[in-house]
Amino acid sequence: MCAACGVLSGGADWLERAGNPEGIGAEENATRRAERQNLIQMVNVLLAPGRAKLCDFHTKLILKGPTGQTKIVDDLAHVWVTADAIGLRPVDPLDEEYLSAIGLQKE
Repeated sequence: MCAACGVLSGGADWLERAGNPEGIGAEENATRRAERQNLIQMVNVLLAPGRAKLCDFHTKLILKGPTGQTKIVDDLAHVWVTADAIGLRPVDPLDEEYLSAIGLQKE
């Protein structure tokens, strides 16, 4: 995903479903906080092979690398670029070894 999407919109992230009843997988009683925690949990599965970890920090996100390097990022679009820079392994969702590392098989 291009980082420009987040810069141009200035609003909620396109992945947010809370408060958007027409969003894919929207739950009637979903809160933005709970949704954000679920998203962070899913992203951490993808970051695990590179030994990086994403944490919530108010309206920002903190990405911690395996050597202790820490970066503050604005949104999900910026997580991937930063993770590639500070992780031990780049995030490549099409690489078969990467998919194996996160427990998925390429079909």
